[in-house]
Amino acid sequence: MQTLLNPSRRQLLARAGAMAAVASIGMPAMGQAAPTKVRYQLDWRFEAGTIPHILALRKGYFAEEGLDVTLNVGAGASATVNRLASGNFDMGTGDLNSLAEFAGNNAQAPATAVMVLYETTPAAVFTLRKNNIARPADLRGKTVAAPANDGARRIFPLFAQATGLDAQADIKWMSVEPALRETMLVRGQADAITGYIASGYVSLQRLGVKPEDIAVMRFAEYGVPLYGNAVMASNAFLRDKPQAVAAYLRALTRAYRDAVLDRAGAVAALKAHEPLVDEGIETRRLAVILDDEIASPNVRRAGLGMIEVDRYQRGIDSLAKALDFKSVPRAASLIDMRHLPPAASRMIFAA
Repeated sequence: MQTLLNPSRRQLLARAGAMAAVASIGMPAMGQAAPTKVRYQLDWRFEAGTIPHILALRKGYFAEEGLDVTLNVGAGASATVNRLASGNFDMGTGDLNSLAEFAGNNAQAPATAVMVLYETTPAAVFTLRKNNIARPADLRGKTVAAPANDGARRIFPLFAQATGLDAQADIKWMSVEPALRETMLVRGQADAITGYIASGYVSLQRLGVKPEDIAVMRFAEYGVPLYGNAVMASNAFLRDKPQAVAAYLRALTRAYRDAVLDRAGAVAALKAHEPLVDEGIETRRLAVILDDEIASPNVRRAGLGMIEVDRYQRGIDSLAKALDFKSVPRAASLIDMRHLPPAASRMIFAA
């Protein structure tokens, strides 16, 4: 009679097979490379703006590219640049203007932009029509609320310069937490706020403000022709794992295309990932992001992602003057377009 202390050869083989099967779960097969870990810093919370990253994760696009991606919620595109400088993240969504500012005031930039997402800055000033602020000059003496790391606040001096304002003397700045920005405006504790279109405009509606009661002054419409957010890679990660950077961009571009083609499905994926979101609000926000912030004539014609060196340099030159950089960085040193997917696959709005 066989006992547990004296198992048969058949039992031993069965146990060994079971243990091997358990050990293989989540592990690459022999000869297959382990997935490359990517610690990605998002620019914001799990909302519509981060949907393509969520889609690429939940649909397995990252996994198919051999990546093991961790998505970390953010506190603004400007903050991403500093977080990449910490060395705790490999890639992230950051503001190109903040990257230039960092490079202009430090020995070197902590990251390199590898794909632009917003060809024109979505920065704007938002107020309520009842506040009677109809033009930039009406902001004189007013209280403007924004997080300290808000990308729009960082480049407000260019908006001020273009419209005859003094960014400090004419404005009473109130630093607030990102989640409280729109609330401060609705409660009357601030006369205006700065932010990105998809954030300020839609979040005010979530608080019950009707679209027709919101006044918006877009920086781009007042002579501030800057780029906006871009996918960035830390210099160390780009140097050591360029294939992983290219793989991330392929998966992300594929997910952007999915979001364009199936917006309801994209919002449903966001809801599955973050159950607390309001699907109606995020549907509106996704439409603003795709149709207003991303779908420029150039993106529709040439595809998502390409940064033009000369145009970026002109923006940097303007920023350096308005923000008093210690030095003027070269645009070419802050971008690397070699890892973009082919142009055909970047045509995310193609029919």
